[in-house]
Amino acid sequence: MLRLAIARIRALFRRNATADEIREELQFHVAMRTDDYARQGLDVDAARRAALRRFGNPAVIQDRGYDVRGGGVLETIIQDVKYGCRQLAQHPSFALVAILTLALGIGVSTALFSVIDAALLRPLPYSHPEELVSINAEETRPGREPSQFAPSMSDIRAWRTLATIVAHAGTGRVAGFVPLIVDTGTPQRLLVGEASEDFLETYGISPILGRAFRADDTREGAARVALLGHAFWQRQFGGSADVLGRTLRVENTPATIVGVLPAGFYSKTAVWQPPQFTPALADNRGSGASVIARLRPGVRVADASRALDSVTPPGRIFGPTPAPVHVVMTSMYQDETSGFLTTLRTLSAAVGLILILACVNVAGLMLARGATRDVELAIRASIGAGRGRLMQQLLTEGVLLALAGAALGVVLASLSLDSLVALLPLSLPANSPVTINSTVLAFALALTMVTTLLSGLVPALKLSRAPFRISSMLAIGGRSGAPLSRRGGQWLIGIEVALALVLVTGAGLILRSFARLVAVDLGFNTANVLTLEVEPLDRTTSVRWQYYTALADELRRQPEVLSAGAVNQLALTGGGSWFSFRGAGTSQQLGGFQHTILPGYFKAMGVHPIAGRLLEEGDRPSGDAVVVNAMAARQAFQGNAVGQTLVAGDGKRDWRIVGVVPDIRHGGPESGASPTVYALPDQHTENPSSFDSTLAMVVRLRPGASLPPDRVTQIAESLGPRVLVGKTMPAAALVSEQVATPRRRMLLLTLLGAFGLLLALVGIFSMTAYAVARRTREIGVRVAFGAQPGQVVAVMLRDVAWPVALGLVAGLGGTYYATRVIASFLFETPPQDLPTIAAAVALLGGAAAAAAWLPARRAASVDPLTALRAE
Repeated sequence: MLRLAIARIRALFRRNATADEIREELQFHVAMRTDDYARQGLDVDAARRAALRRFGNPAVIQDRGYDVRGGGVLETIIQDVKYGCRQLAQHPSFALVAILTLALGIGVSTALFSVIDAALLRPLPYSHPEELVSINAEETRPGREPSQFAPSMSDIRAWRTLATIVAHAGTGRVAGFVPLIVDTGTPQRLLVGEASEDFLETYGISPILGRAFRADDTREGAARVALLGHAFWQRQFGGSADVLGRTLRVENTPATIVGVLPAGFYSKTAVWQPPQFTPALADNRGSGASVIARLRPGVRVADASRALDSVTPPGRIFGPTPAPVHVVMTSMYQDETSGFLTTLRTLSAAVGLILILACVNVAGLMLARGATRDVELAIRASIGAGRGRLMQQLLTEGVLLALAGAALGVVLASLSLDSLVALLPLSLPANSPVTINSTVLAFALALTMVTTLLSGLVPALKLSRAPFRISSMLAIGGRSGAPLSRRGGQWLIGIEVALALVLVTGAGLILRSFARLVAVDLGFNTANVLTLEVEPLDRTTSVRWQYYTALADELRRQPEVLSAGAVNQLALTGGGSWFSFRGAGTSQQLGGFQHTILPGYFKAMGVHPIAGRLLEEGDRPSGDAVVVNAMAARQAFQGNAVGQTLVAGDGKRDWRIVGVVPDIRHGGPESGASPTVYALPDQHTENPSSFDSTLAMVVRLRPGASLPPDRVTQIAESLGPRVLVGKTMPAAALVSEQVATPRRRMLLLTLLGAFGLLLALVGIFSMTAYAVARRTREIGVRVAFGAQPGQVVAVMLRDVAWPVALGLVAGLGGTYYATRVIASFLFETPPQDLPTIAAAVALLGGAAAAAAWLPARRAASVDPLTALRAE
């Protein structure tokens, strides 16, 4: 086989020499036979004729010899490749559309599924992730729904005694932790995590320097220690190994650095500290911190849950009477990805539809193209090409097309990965870099390759179906073709329309939902508003209030500023501090939020009172004046709140309502308003841990004015105590951040919907154009006998109208089920929103009609004599 392969390859480069060798050898044998006949008594001419009769036709023998000693199948393949390239070059529009369609289907599906795999499907980036579980404690009492709470530290330590079940267990806050001030000489706001002993060991993580946390570090009164995240260690300490033993301050509390964590482990968390448990705190459930455990190999979750139940004490969260507690255990992978399952299903379905649409489109193009090659294939068959030879040629052309589309698709997927990571509403776990997924790529390539090859083989299969087909095709010249086959082109058009309608409708619903989301009345005006995060390092309450008052006064003195104020939590970033209250003279308790503000806050936010007045400097000495929002006024006082008294939940404080303001959506556009009370700072408390002791400044600028962030920072740092100045950003940016995830989802699904619409239109246009091209003689005859162009166009459109209509009907059925998947993404928009569905149907139907009308109109405008002469 090796010698044969070498000979074949050699013959490819020495084709003429090989042919000459065969011819010379053949002539030698003929000459030898001629000599034999001459010795037997024949003359020379008769001897040569006899020798040739003995050998047969020299040309046929030479061809057979070349089949044995020449390039063989390799040369045939090369010839087919050259012929296929010429065919694609002669029809550049067909080749370009088919290659771009394949590239779009392969590139989009591969890139999106690769990102989804990295975000959701790839195993967690830890050792033996299947052993990791998340744990909650569920307390059940008669007459109440079961409630889940974070287990206590005592629970965790009791579970560790089950050494045959639990290998490691710990608790920690690993997400959503509020940034704290970390001072290493330069104060910074950073993410600070909490981790108990055995927390890192549960993940299988060991410090690259120093040690992990120990049980002694979590005792009440123990010396404070800290672990550094790898990125923070590199950035702040230059990766120095002598960082161990150095001191940093977290919220003004010194801590000794005892270790450095490896790269990639919660890389956004700068510092880790162990919580310190008093005996009472160690028994407390419901801290909100995550509890994770690593099970022993082979232990099932259900068995582990029952074993942990046996050593878990009863609960007393809802009263002194003990209540049964059940351990709820889920795999960590499921726990971390459960919030993205709807997104995963939606994106997977949309990308799958794009890939199917691409395959259907290419199949339609190949079938339509093949329908115009009847004469070519019939001629080749009539001069001796067998069914296998025709199939080989068509297969080669299909492979060329598929390879070109695949190569371009891989390039498109590689170039779009980074953009998709930024666009997708998913969170990528640490140590999960996004790369092209080879399995997904192989599947997409195989699917498109099979589609292309099977579609390309149909003309050869049709040609060989009946013996008389070749002669009949040659007799009629192959000039007149039938309309789109009801078993082929029309079905493909219907499928494309149905799939595209599902994508377009889904994109339309998301787009309509997003439009309603950004149109929500937030209760304030973001135009010309700046926000500033600033915090004095001195935690004394009176020092902080004096500083914020002085800063607000200084900002108001700037010529660019109309008004300035402060609030403990900026609008759209959270609800504030939860409280309960009741109106004086009533016993009904109501729940809501409390915000601490400085005078000038509402003016800076562009909020005007509905009733009464806003808070002023004169209200500060007494500290009992408050403003409530409209919802609080309705619920507590049926709308007549000004002048009424509000009683705090503990009954120790009364507030005098001086005004009512509109409802502000502090939780963001998607959250509704809640009863809210706005009060001035309480200057009669020195609680250093008070949440309200940190304010954010709000500044309204004059129209057209600007205040550079550097100048704002200079003003904030020039007023006395040492402060940490955070980011300065426009209030409009806060709104933009709040709708970032819906915006990314809207852009992505709209993009997929546009791709689907484009693929469907390209398919309809191409198949209609090929069908019209096959009916050129018919069109010429119709026009020659008096048919008007409009009548010809109507006949051509009739072939497309039925499959488009049926596709729209089928697409409506698919839309009914598909839109239920994205229902959770929609804001004030029902999944079966009739205006959106009607608009999608009209858009797709109109676009499909236009795509079919263009080639039909062009054909109808051709002069009949020109059309018949071309035939």
